[in-house]
Amino acid sequence: MKRRRSIWLRIIRFIVIIHLCFWGIVAFFSLLYNFVNPPVTPLMLQRYLVRGYPLHKRYYVPLEQIPERTQNMLIAIEDGNFYKHFGFEWKMVKEAYQRNKKAGKIRFGASTISNQLARTIFLTTNRSYLRKYLEIQATVIMEICMSKKRMLELYFNYVEWGKGIYGIETASRYYYGKSCSSLSRNQEMKLISILTNPVRYTPQTYYKSPSARQRYNLLQRYF
Repeated sequence: MKRRRSIWLRIIRFIVIIHLCFWGIVAFFSLLYNFVNPPVTPLMLQRYLVRGYPLHKRYYVPLEQIPERTQNMLIAIEDGNFYKHFGFEWKMVKEAYQRNKKAGKIRFGASTISNQLARTIFLTTNRSYLRKYLEIQATVIMEICMSKKRMLELYFNYVEWGKGIYGIETASRYYYGKSCSSLSRNQEMKLISILTNPVRYTPQTYYKSPSARQRYNLLQRYF
């Protein structure tokens, strides 16, 4: 009995240590990224090493140089309560869990901008309950260590916008040959719309995706 208890205590101690290490790493880099931009992310490495995607020249743009209309479009379509919540929309999480349980696998998400940023700069895109578990913890730590403005700036600069294309400035130059500050309303809407599946669709083929087309129509209606 004592031996079995000792084994369980070791297992619990190991799990606690793993969690503390993960929390410490995420907290350290979350604080660091308030002042320094990540040179590379796990997502970039995954796409380059596993998928063989090219690494296009990246352009970083401060949040104040991203048009307010573009910011409002992104928040409206991706996470309407971004500035109000603490990283999660629990009603959406519950609905997604029930739909995934019914489907028997992870097919639906309820990711906020905070969730998406957490997995972009700390994790990978592989869908699993383990990744979601780690994503939740990373999101909480990131929300504590970063301002919403900084998170939004990092999101705009590191989210995937195509094969080997990361960030809105890189996407703007790649697809339209100009800075994001010079985009037309129509071009902004197309770029925001393809975030549902930026690897498969482009601003030129967004209409082939039902979800991207729906997003475009909503943006057209309200912006």
